[in-house]
Formats: sequence, C-alpha cells, structure tokens
Amino acid sequence: MKRVMFVLFAACALAGSSASAREPSFHNSYYDCRRAAHTREGMPREAVVFLGNSITEQGWWSMLLPGITVVNRGIGGDNTYGMLDRLPEILESSPRKIFIMAGINDISAGYPLDDVFANIRTMTEMIREKVPGCEIYIQSVLTPNDDVLAYDYIKGKKALVRELNRRLRDLCAEKGITYVDLAPLLSDEKGQVRTELTKDGIHLHPEGYVIWVDHLKKMKYID
Repeated sequence: MKRVMFVLFAACALAGSSASAREPSFHNSYYDCRRAAHTREGMPREAVVFLGNSITEQGWWSMLLPGITVVNRGIGGDNTYGMLDRLPEILESSPRKIFIMAGINDISAGYPLDDVFANIRTMTEMIREKVPGCEIYIQSVLTPNDDVLAYDYIKGKKALVRELNRRLRDLCAEKGITYVDLAPLLSDEKGQVRTELTKDGIHLHPEGYVIWVDHLKKMKYID
C-alpha cells in the first residue's frame, strides 16, 4: 500500500507542473491524480477533515495536531466545483468536523462570485443532510498580498475576496455554522497576508500554519 501511494503522489507531483489554477474545469491531471490517491488511501471514520485547495494541502495538520485523527483533503489548484464534486466521498466516512477553505482559485479564474458562494452554501447543506452531527467550520479566504504576489492572475482580487468573506460570515450566522476569521491572525494593516508569513503572496510559510492551528486550539474548535 505504501508503495502504491508513493507512486501515485510522485505522479501527481509531476503532473502538477502542467496544471493551471485558472482552468475552467476542476478536472486536470493534478486534480485527478491527487483525487485517485485520496480514494486509494481511504479515510478513517469520524475524522477531522481539512477540505480545500493548495493552501490546505500544504498544511501539516497531523503533525500540528498530534493525537487527533486528522485527514488532509486539500488539492492544489482546486476550486469550489471540484470540492463539491468530491465531498460525497468524504462524507461516506462520517467525519465529525470539517474545516473548509475555498474560493481563491474560483476568484482568480474569474468565476462569478454568486456561483462561488452558492457552491460553498451547497457544501454546507450537503454536509448537514448526509452527516447531521458533523461540525462545520468555514474558514475565511486569505487575502493575497499584491506587494509580493508571484502570480499575476491573482493580483487585484482583494475586493472580491473581502466580499466573499463577508457573504461567508453572513452564511455562518444564518446557518449556525462557525466562521473562522483568519485575517486578524495572518493579515497586515492593509488586510492582506503578512509578508513574513507568505512565500509567494498567497501560500503560507510553516509559521503561518502554527498560528492558524494555535487559534483553532485556543478557540476549542479542535479537541
């Protein structure tokens, strides 16, 4: 099993070099390979699941949360369409908590904000229907740091990210879902990811994840 997983992830790493975050469909070589690896790996029941894109994928959640059954379901370049498509498979294992971060790749690709928000709303409704006891946490989308951003296609998206976060906050208030606002923890006075915490204007250095997880533990969102 370990050898199979190694081969799958090695193939994903090679395929990822040609995948584009702005691809109009969520299907691409990296997504499909990574998802196949997740299916092969399987999931323990009643786990804590982190669902998202590359920002989630790059987090060492199990290392930062020892003693807790944590599953990383981040896929680099994924968008809300891809997450919505793979969510039913995740829910088959009846997770006890799901932490969702979604939207930056949709925004970067130019998808309508109404559609992005609707997809996230549908995710919450699907979770509530399929696993009523699962605790849902919607995490705010990180606001890119345009001053050091390495990707031109993400620049100039701050206003859209803030509007999506506003809508997500309202959704959580409406549905009784926990909204995890990461901005006070990771952002500077301009409201963008702090320069010292990001390696390219959007993805985090390890210290960013430490701050993130410390907050989840402090707020008792993780136990």
